[in-house]
Amino acid sequence: MIQTDVDNLGVSSVAPAANMPTNVVLVVTDNEVRANEIKAQLKRLNFLTKDCVFDGTIIRGAPKTAPNIILLALTDYIEKAPTIVAGLNKHFGNRDIPVLGTLSRKADIDTSCFESVIYPPAHASQIAIRVDSLIRLAGMEREIMRRISTLKETFDIEYRLEESALSRPFKILFVGKPTPEFMIVINALQEKNVEVVAAFTTFSAFDYLYEKNFNAVVMNALVDVEPPLTISATMRKNAKLYHVPTLLLVDGATFDQEERAFQKGARDLIDAKADLEEISGRILELANYHRIHSQLKQEFDKLGGDSCIDAGSGAFNDTFFYAHLRRICREFEPHETPVSLLAIKIWPNAPYPVSSEEFRDACDKVGNMIKNLVRMEDITARIENNTYLLAFPNETESSIAPVIERISAIVDCAAFATSTKDKGPFTVQLTIAAVELREGENSDFFAGRALSAIGKDNGDHLKVG
Repeated sequence: MIQTDVDNLGVSSVAPAANMPTNVVLVVTDNEVRANEIKAQLKRLNFLTKDCVFDGTIIRGAPKTAPNIILLALTDYIEKAPTIVAGLNKHFGNRDIPVLGTLSRKADIDTSCFESVIYPPAHASQIAIRVDSLIRLAGMEREIMRRISTLKETFDIEYRLEESALSRPFKILFVGKPTPEFMIVINALQEKNVEVVAAFTTFSAFDYLYEKNFNAVVMNALVDVEPPLTISATMRKNAKLYHVPTLLLVDGATFDQEERAFQKGARDLIDAKADLEEISGRILELANYHRIHSQLKQEFDKLGGDSCIDAGSGAFNDTFFYAHLRRICREFEPHETPVSLLAIKIWPNAPYPVSSEEFRDACDKVGNMIKNLVRMEDITARIENNTYLLAFPNETESSIAPVIERISAIVDCAAFATSTKDKGPFTVQLTIAAVELREGENSDFFAGRALSAIGKDNGDHLKVG
C-alpha cells in the first residue's frame, strides 16, 4: 500500500496488465452497483475500465500506470472528492489527467479539481459520452502543445494560441415549440449574454445549422420527442455537425426513452423542472467544450508554415515529422503509452503509362484525403513523392485497423484525370503497413521499420511514364 501525505489518504496499488489497451478509464467509487452500470456503457464504447473502491480512508486497487481519465463516481463520500483527486494526482506523478465527477448530490466542496461534474439525473450513457469527449479534448490539447514545442525547437517558429474566440458570447440554437418551460430557459441564457437563435420547425433548424456555427443545440422534447431525436441522429451523420452537442429538455418524471435518446446522439437530457441555474450550467458546459474543441481544430489547421508543410498535399514534411516523432516517443515510451505508425505507398493503377506529373498530382490529392480521414491529433507527413507516414499517439497497431479500412475504402473510390488521348481516368492502389513502438526503440528505428515494411513492394508490375 502506498500512503500519501494528502490528508493521510491511502492509495494501494496493483501492477499494470501487459499490453494495456488504449483509452483506460479509472473508475473510483464508493458505490460499486452504480459504477457497474457506468462501466457497462464505457465498455460499449471500447474503453478499458480499471476499478478502485474508496472506503472513506483508502483507495484500493489504483494501478501504477496512469489512465487516460479518472471517473470519480461517489454516492456517500462526496465531501472527500477534492482529497481523493489530490491523492490520485500525486500517485500518478501529477501527469495532468482529466477528472470527471459524477456525484449523487451537490456539496460545499471545491469542484475545480474536476474538468466536469455531472449530477442526477444522469444516465450511464451520458456519463460514458462525457468521458469520451474529455479524453478527446485532453488528447488534442496535449498534442497541440507538443507541436508548438517542435515548431519552436526545430524551426524557431514562435506560435501563440488564439484566445479571442474563447471570449466571444456563446451561440445556442433552440429548436421546438415555444412552451413556457422552453422560453424560461431561453430568457435565462439571454440574461447571461448568450446569443440565442430560435427555430420552431425541423426545416428551419437545419437551415440555421448549415448556415451558421453553434456551440450547442437545445431541443424541446416536452411535447414530442421524435423531431429532436431525428435532428440529433441526422447531425451525427454530418461531418460539419457531428461534434455539436445536442441537449433535450424533458419531463424527468415521465420521460422513459433515455437509452434511445443517447443512441440517437443526444449528449444530455435536462429535466425542465430542475433549478434554472443548473439547467443553464449544463447547457453552457457542453457549449464550452464544443467551443474549445472547435478552436483547437482551427489552431491545428494554422500550425506550421512553408518550412514544415508539404505544399502539394497539405501534410507535414519529413523534417517536421521526424523531429516531432522523436518528441512523441521520448514522452510516451517511459509511461508505456502506445504509439503506432502507418506507412502508405501509392502506385498508379492503369492499363497505360501514367505521366510522372499526373501521378504526382494524384499523390498530392491522396495525401490530402488521408490527412482529412484521421484525427486532428494524428500526424500525417509526406516522406517521398508517393510515400506517407502517419503517427497515432496513444493507439496500438490493432486499434488503428479501422483507420486502414477507412483510408483504403475512400482511396479505392478515387479516380484521377489523365491527358492521355482516348484514355479514361486512372486509379491508384496502396501498399500499407502498420507498426507499434517497441520497448526501448528510438524514433528513427521505429520509422525505418515502418518504411521497410512497405519497401518490399517495388511496384515493378505498375506503369509510370
